[in-house]
Parts: sequence; structure tokens; C-alpha cells
Amino acid sequence: MLNASVRFSPSNIAALKKALRSGYPHIRSSHLDEAIAASFGFNSYAAMRPVLLDVSTYARLVVNTNHLLLLLRLEELGYRDIAPEELRRLIWRIEFPQAWHDGEIEKAIQEAKATTGC
Repeated sequence: MLNASVRFSPSNIAALKKALRSGYPHIRSSHLDEAIAASFGFNSYAAMRPVLLDVSTYARLVVNTNHLLLLLRLEELGYRDIAPEELRRLIWRIEFPQAWHDGEIEKAIQEAKATTGC
């Protein structure tokens, strides 16, 4: 099963949370924070936040979302009425403000493909 790849940045995390709040308005904001952090492999939002800020300042880190980890954390928090495939589709439809690549990287990828014949 494929998961959406996303640049690990504050604006993309905010877009993810906004989409989840729109799709699941009954989930508390702080619970979404915790579930989002879990979807990226963090034990808590408090653990994710400083890493998010540090990494996004100095690097382009691309991470895979994991809707099942997000779902498991929400279930731990008492939300048992969420269909996994519906959640996965919602995440795939999000238009993140920061692409996982920028024009410079895209150009380098295209040049590498042209050079190697791929």
C-alpha cells in the first residue's frame, strides 16, 4: 500500500491538520496533533515539534504519511469510528503548500534522467 510523501514542514503539517479537521470535525485539535505526530513515527506532538522546526530550517526532509499509525493513535484516544481507507483517501487528496521538491531539484532529476537514459 502506498502512502503519500510530503515535505516535512510546518506549513504542510498545518495543511494536513486543516484537512483532518475538515474531514473529522468531532476530533479535538490536540488529539489531531498527537495523531499527526504518531503518523510520522513520533511518540508525541511535543517530541515532533522541535524536530519539525529544526529540520525545516536546514533541510528538505521528505517523509511518508502513515494513515494507519495516525488511525491507531486516534483509536488510543477514543476515536473508533474512522474508516482506514476513507482516511487514506483524504490524505492523498490534500494539496500541500510545499511540494516535496522544488524547481531546482526537479531540474536536476530531469538532467540526471537525460544523462542516464532513464
